[in-house]
Amino acid sequence: MKKILVVDDDKSIRLVLSTALTRSGFLVKTSATTAGFWSLLNDDEFDVMITDVGLPDGDTLDVLPKIQTLNPKMKIIVISAKSTLITAVRAEKKGAFYYFPKPFDLDELIGLVNKVFETSGLLDQKNIIETENLVSDKPSLYEAGPIIGKSKIMQDTYKIIARIIKSNITVLINGEIGTGKKLLAKSIHDLTFSSKNKFIKLNIKNFRIINEELSLYLNNKNHNSVHINDLKNLEGGTIFIDQVCEGSLTEQYELLNFIENFNFINNQYSQNDINTRIIVTSKKDLIKLVEKGEFREDLYYKLNVMPIYLPPLRKRLEDIPSLINYFINTFNVKNNRQLSIDELALNFLKTYHWPGNIQELRNLIERLSLSISNNKISISDVKEHLKNSFEINENDENLTLESLIEKRISKLTSSFNDNSVNINVYDEFIRTMEKPLIENILNYTRGNQIKASYILGLNRNTLRKKISELGVTVRKVRKNSL
Repeated sequence: MKKILVVDDDKSIRLVLSTALTRSGFLVKTSATTAGFWSLLNDDEFDVMITDVGLPDGDTLDVLPKIQTLNPKMKIIVISAKSTLITAVRAEKKGAFYYFPKPFDLDELIGLVNKVFETSGLLDQKNIIETENLVSDKPSLYEAGPIIGKSKIMQDTYKIIARIIKSNITVLINGEIGTGKKLLAKSIHDLTFSSKNKFIKLNIKNFRIINEELSLYLNNKNHNSVHINDLKNLEGGTIFIDQVCEGSLTEQYELLNFIENFNFINNQYSQNDINTRIIVTSKKDLIKLVEKGEFREDLYYKLNVMPIYLPPLRKRLEDIPSLINYFINTFNVKNNRQLSIDELALNFLKTYHWPGNIQELRNLIERLSLSISNNKISISDVKEHLKNSFEINENDENLTLESLIEKRISKLTSSFNDNSVNINVYDEFIRTMEKPLIENILNYTRGNQIKASYILGLNRNTLRKKISELGVTVRKVRKNSL
């Protein structure tokens, strides 16, 4: 019988995991402390260890390499309520087999344990990184900085970052303006390299000049320029290119040419070092630009090796309280204040559309920190500073049908009164959406209901019924004869 060790100081989690694993046919032992699991590990051999990070008598990640030395074949699954980027990275670098943020999906975790035994012959135990190379000496901002969030999409992002920092794989970060693409790029660099490795920013519009200088350098080693000196001294650093989507087709060709001739830099270094990484960002979906002929397909596939998507803030509303608290604490220190936010204001901000994403949230908290006289941010303070933000700007680059609808829903829900009852909101909203849709399609088909029903994907009788129910006016327009 396969043996599982479950370690968590929360009795309920130990009970739930122990029960579920036992029912799955495993022999389970549990512990609530570091001292307890050391005693169990010394007395018995386990196939899988599921452990929390923060225990009353120590941090499990600090002793993970020692645990693996004691039992190299045992797979270690880490679970943690401290769902930060640094926790995911530490778990990966310390040699954990897998990382689950709390709250975790029980079925997913049990499924992973089963999969360990199904594929145990195919899985190689991860190499243990030497202590001096671990991330514990990295900047502490990643513990509570803007790269935070307990939403599933951010936890998935942490896992990706934890895996790529041991390679020089090219990274493409996509996301709307204000989602933190530059900060994420710098985070990947800082977590991969030491402080001596450079993080250089290059503009896609400058690669024609860079390629010319590069050619001169290859033919004449004495050639010097700012760009070449930076590239020569990277020593395994990062080349960062922001908003690659803004380059013309000619500029894209120059970037492609640069990448294809960049091997001479990576080949300067020994095989034991992580060579130079290229990170690019884009506020636009590059594959859509490729389809429209506005972005080179060959360049797209050169860049899209490891894609990371940073979601807009409206897609991760559960992270807003953590971000607000971070920004409030930041500006309290900066402005010598003791600002906090009341529950109504916080709930209101969780319904807001956030077209400017995290940057807009940061700007709002900074304005409030400087402008309000009270130490408690109220809902009236928030509404006053956002009073013009609900207006629709058709020139907004992030404006899509989905975001437009979300904006209107946010405005609708923010107007709700807890003391009043809102009835049939769904039917009312769908009716509001359907009528202009059907009217516009009918106008396009010049009143031809057969053609309109085909475009809408509706049965003709269904369309006629909706025309009657919604009060849609059907205007039949004849084509002008020539």
